[in-house]
Amino acid sequence: MNITVFRAKSVITLDSAVAHADAVAVADGRVLHTGVFDQVMADLSDHTITVDDQFGDSVIVPGFIEAHSHIQGEGALARYPWVGSYPRRTVDGSFQPGCPTIDDVIARLQQAHDAMTDSTESLIAVGFDASMLGGATITRHMLDAISESRPIWVMQSNGHVGHANTAMMHRAGVDDSNTDEGVHRDETGDLTGEIRELALTYFLGKHVNLNDGGEASIWDGGHLSRQAGCTMVTELAFRPAKGETEAYAAVVNNPQFPVRVRFAPLITFMSVRKKPEEVFAQVQELEKFSTDKFAMGPLKFISDGSIQGRTARMRWPGYCCGSPNGLWLGDPEQLYQQMLPFHKAGYQIAMHANGDEAIEAGVGVYQRLLEAHPRFDHRHRLEHVQMASDAMFRRIKALGICVNLFANHVYFWGDTHRHDTMGPAKARHLDAVGTAVRMEIPHSIHSDAPVTPLAPLFTMWCAVNRITSSGHVLGEAERITPIDALRAVTIGSAYLLNCDEEYGSIEVGKFADFTVLSADPCEVDPMEIKDIQVVATVLGGVVQRN
Repeated sequence: MNITVFRAKSVITLDSAVAHADAVAVADGRVLHTGVFDQVMADLSDHTITVDDQFGDSVIVPGFIEAHSHIQGEGALARYPWVGSYPRRTVDGSFQPGCPTIDDVIARLQQAHDAMTDSTESLIAVGFDASMLGGATITRHMLDAISESRPIWVMQSNGHVGHANTAMMHRAGVDDSNTDEGVHRDETGDLTGEIRELALTYFLGKHVNLNDGGEASIWDGGHLSRQAGCTMVTELAFRPAKGETEAYAAVVNNPQFPVRVRFAPLITFMSVRKKPEEVFAQVQELEKFSTDKFAMGPLKFISDGSIQGRTARMRWPGYCCGSPNGLWLGDPEQLYQQMLPFHKAGYQIAMHANGDEAIEAGVGVYQRLLEAHPRFDHRHRLEHVQMASDAMFRRIKALGICVNLFANHVYFWGDTHRHDTMGPAKARHLDAVGTAVRMEIPHSIHSDAPVTPLAPLFTMWCAVNRITSSGHVLGEAERITPIDALRAVTIGSAYLLNCDEEYGSIEVGKFADFTVLSADPCEVDPMEIKDIQVVATVLGGVVQRN
């Protein structure tokens, strides 16, 4: 047996039996021993040992696990012109600058248009967020001023709303005769070019391919994940198509691919074109692809939309800006009927729910499932869970539901929610990680990349400090400690992905997946957590340097 002992300034194992460690021994890709270096060496003295000192000035923690992301989209979107308000990392480690004003957005689009040589090629840009620009938005007339002939599409960062010029709408067959709720009109009845939620199906996948790059996008997503310190990420809205699952699996199972991937089939969309029995059979087939690197996680369902996109379902008093209530992307009764056969068969379920009305309905659906067919350790999840009240959390705990909280939202849209969507009183409780910790509800925190940047250290920083982009502390009572934040992006994420027996902490027998940091996130000033450098990752005992 070949044994390598990695020595570090410190090793945070999250193993309850280990009080202090500065060494971890690895054999056959798994953790063999942890503890103080001299004791580890003495305990293994009968074996041949290689000591690796390259991390002697660094801190080793369990590998970061992003439990809610869309990793192929993260890789694909790095290929498009970026019109978000903040800088965005590209695959080579550089950054596309942000567009802090609407004029900057239009200038970036004009620049991209002018650089294109094929006059028939569509211009697709990503990352736009009106809420970060004081409510300034894009109209089709603004896009028409860039080009009346070239189809133009701008995707909002929330993934629930897009903007089209007239040429793009004509290409998709959307015109004045369209009556879909998601095709937005202004007060005069004129089409604005804003396309919401289910109406996106006229464009996405047909005339707007946000997964352009195919397998290359998966590779790019993997490299971006490694740079962020992740050893496991998720594809939490996986839409299996003929041949695509095989291709995705082949990429991730390649020994050179730098992270593990857990994929969640998107049952809400699979059910649109297939009968229930066909969807069930397809899920069973998808299970057969599972390996230690590429494996099926929970089954994904969607209830409502986005709060900042005004498409999330809200309880009284509704949107403080006066917007009408959001959309049911999955009617609660329909969701119950779709979930029931999977629940009975022992599958884990993850349900997207942003607004408080959707969360309340989601808890009700899970309660009905458990009353119809009781299950122990089901680990059903609520995703985002941004507006859960204390009463909802108590029901969540009683039913054994896990919550995956969108901590990054506090920074990027906390100010918007205080002033323009839910109001200051509800906003204090936004993404209430502190409540989940106090109530001992199994939880993780996430980025929803590419909706916000994939960066677990930044996600930890958001949950620990709860500071909005304007510098306001939003809900001080919901702050958590750095060690709780670290648990949330490691063992907490592993628990929510039902793989904590193998991943999430540095314990004997688990895969040797580590993140190596320049400083201890539990020792630095909490405001400095996001600035800690990722030195390397270790995947199955193999070092991958940044």
